[in-house]
Amino acid sequence: MKKNHRVNNIIDIKIGLAGGLVMGVIVFVINYRSTGDPAGSTTAALKQGIYTFFFGGFIMKLCESLATRINPRILAVILAVIIPSFISLALTFGVHSMKGTPRPVESTIPTAIFVIPSTLVWGLMRRNKKERNPGEQENK
Repeated sequence: MKKNHRVNNIIDIKIGLAGGLVMGVIVFVINYRSTGDPAGSTTAALKQGIYTFFFGGFIMKLCESLATRINPRILAVILAVIIPSFISLALTFGVHSMKGTPRPVESTIPTAIFVIPSTLVWGLMRRNKKERNPGEQENK
């Protein structure tokens, strides 16, 4: 019997948790090394970690959806990279532009570095899986 929870339909929980931890640590280090401010750096790290859990998990689920539902394949992969990446960068910068992050631009750079290759790899993996197993449901 397959589990089909509503949350799993809109957020990739595993990727959200892993991404939240990694990105939170990176943002803490960036801010702490440049400011020496543990409170501001912790605030930035917590915002990034929580943001990445929810929105990163959502972004990767959106990437999967675009990659598997659009034809032709090349258009699906292009859109699965461009749309989620743009949304992710805009939202990340917006979160860090709110009060509490000492270096908002610098705190957005890790997202820029990771989101494009991540969505490309994830989109291709999910599209390939769909093409190998066309009858399988998208949501696990």
